[in-house]
Amino acid sequence: MTMLPALPQPGLLFTLASFLAIIAVLVVVHEGGHFLAGKLFGARIEAFAVGFGRELAGFTDRHGVRWKLNAIPLGGYVKFVGDMNAASQTDPALAALPAHERRHLFAFLPLWQRAIIVAAGPFINFLFSILILAGFALAFGQWRSTGSRISSTKCRWAPGMC
Repeated sequence: MTMLPALPQPGLLFTLASFLAIIAVLVVVHEGGHFLAGKLFGARIEAFAVGFGRELAGFTDRHGVRWKLNAIPLGGYVKFVGDMNAASQTDPALAALPAHERRHLFAFLPLWQRAIIVAAGPFINFLFSILILAGFALAFGQWRSTGSRISSTKCRWAPGMC
């Protein structure tokens, strides 16, 4: 038996860069789900960050959202107005705000809206994976007729129709 020659392997630097690029895309998609759901329910957003640690680059848009690229690109977060930190712990002083100001804060949204905002990140990752797999199937898949299997199944269940 003859052995096929091994394919050339990418270097360590290329592998690490590819890994970080894929993680960054998944983080942006995931956090984008939280961001879009928060916007849908009128929650004010303070920051959208890719990565953790010190901010390397960023800008503030016209809605007051700070878009950040941080030093450690292994995660990210959406920080809603009123959160004390990236873990969404609520500032206790917010309870003293008038009702018309509290209605746009994540902590004071109805429970079902907060649940949808929290679930939107994993849900959009699920949809994104389906989209990627469908794209691969369309780009590299093969169309095959299954007519013979269908007719044999039809004959088994409805013999008079064959």
